[in-house]
Amino acid sequence: MKGEYKVWFGSVYLRNSEVEVVKSDNLVESFIESRCVKLPFSLKNVALKVFPSEDEYYSELRKTALMVAERKVEDELKSSDRYVISLLKALDELDLGINLFSEKIRDLEEIRTGDEIEEFRRIVRELRKLRKEIEGKVNSEAAKLMPNVTELVGGVIAARLLERAGSLKRLANMAASTIQILGAEKSLFKAMSRMKKGKKAKTPKHGIIFQHPHIRTLPKSLRGKMARFLASKLAIAARIDFYSGELKEEIVEAVRKKYEELKAVTEGR
Repeated sequence: MKGEYKVWFGSVYLRNSEVEVVKSDNLVESFIESRCVKLPFSLKNVALKVFPSEDEYYSELRKTALMVAERKVEDELKSSDRYVISLLKALDELDLGINLFSEKIRDLEEIRTGDEIEEFRRIVRELRKLRKEIEGKVNSEAAKLMPNVTELVGGVIAARLLERAGSLKRLANMAASTIQILGAEKSLFKAMSRMKKGKKAKTPKHGIIFQHPHIRTLPKSLRGKMARFLASKLAIAARIDFYSGELKEEIVEAVRKKYEELKAVTEGR
């Protein structure tokens, strides 16, 4: 019997009564490339030609299988990351188009009315309809990829945090203080540059998350406190989303309660 067989730990060559085993230098790659076929030999027995013991064989098999699973999950997340970010960019481009055509309509209305203006209005209506569809897609896809982050700040803000971070993995590894000022990096660097020169400067208290009503609707004196609290919960939410994806309602409830407390302080003044 002759033939070459790709197995998870490398290649097995059968030459009549001889068996030659070549162990792969990259077990993860060989695991992925191995073929599910009926083998004319015992895989474990053949493996013991290159593994020192049966325990070592099963230990390496388990470790390699876990690494392959992690890679596949990470690849899938990267694909989802890119899709959500692409949808967000499409949304932003639609906003630019809507604003451009709306401005053109205003310019034309100052000169005359007619069919040309009506055509522009029709285009704007179609663009707004498409925008609504894309925004709905951003919300649904963001909720699938990062349910806790999306539950906290909504799909669009979650997608913007993802875009700025570059991936869910990077967002999950960020400190709360970094998440707090994502989107305000230019202001931060400018402030730091002024401070290095001995000049007074205010560092930003929030970036993208300022768009959330829990921050935006509070007085300036309380926005920083709310931003810090929300960022701390977002850091936890991002880690849960990356490692398990299990929705934790208590995180959302904690943010809501904090907002209500700060809002009560405002109303009591």
